[in-house]
Amino acid sequence: MSYSLIWILIVSAGLLVTIFILMTIWNKRIRLMSGMMVSMATGMISGIVGGTIIAIYYSGDLFHSTVWGILLGVLIGFITGLPFGILAVADGILSGLMGGMMGAMLGEMIPSQNIEQLLKVLFILFIGIHLFMIYLLLSEMGEKETNLLIKLFKNPLLAGGFLICSVYLLNFTGPIMAKETGNEQHQHSREAALKENQSSPLTLEIKAIDFSYKPQNITIKQGEEYEIIFKNDGKAEHDINIVSAGEFNKNHIDKQHGEYNFHVHAQAKQSAKAKISSLPTGKYIFYCTIPGHKEAGMVGNLEVL
Repeated sequence: MSYSLIWILIVSAGLLVTIFILMTIWNKRIRLMSGMMVSMATGMISGIVGGTIIAIYYSGDLFHSTVWGILLGVLIGFITGLPFGILAVADGILSGLMGGMMGAMLGEMIPSQNIEQLLKVLFILFIGIHLFMIYLLLSEMGEKETNLLIKLFKNPLLAGGFLICSVYLLNFTGPIMAKETGNEQHQHSREAALKENQSSPLTLEIKAIDFSYKPQNITIKQGEEYEIIFKNDGKAEHDINIVSAGEFNKNHIDKQHGEYNFHVHAQAKQSAKAKISSLPTGKYIFYCTIPGHKEAGMVGNLEVL
């Protein structure tokens, strides 16, 4: 687990605990509408952020990612709304359920090259929303009950400074998703990928399910000819198309054929074979050209060494 992710979890837990303490201590002074709004916002954003992180760690298993994302969002929404009764609890649970589902789908569908940016945006959004919720709760206090500490926490400069410091520490502590570093580890990773993806010499087996590939990350050697065995274990037809990573990001790819003229297609529960060779060294993207499948997450990474 990376230091940035640890920082995210610590700050997130601190904000959630702060909100729960405020709502528990002052629940009789806070309006029901404010309590419902806080439980709804907290359940929703917690489900989205938690579901996204879970889906990224368990890539390819959308069912379990969705279940755990929903459970996390529902639990936080339930606990936050508890001091205000059944209406706030119901708001928190429903919002957490929706947020968990959205987070799991987002984590599965986002391309690997955009994961870091997505998590940073979600974390900043998480902090901003919870700082606003804390301000909302403190604003419920009457002027006679407002002490110096409450006035300090209601000051927007404090919230803004905390948000800026969090963003700085998030970038200072390195990438959120831990990656191997060092030439030896990188070389070991490449060799392991080669062995893992070759079911027999110069043969690659790729399975398709609804809607992902297994494996999603493949490494091959430049100059070698490979035979790709494409097994479609899904309930719908799928295919594989290969383009360079740069071409993929331009969003104007030919829907039927990639720039390197590789395409293999298989109906549901069937297999197909195709040979691939002469790809220059670099990074590529393979994806399904069936309308809607790429957007649903049928995207993988191919590296030619």
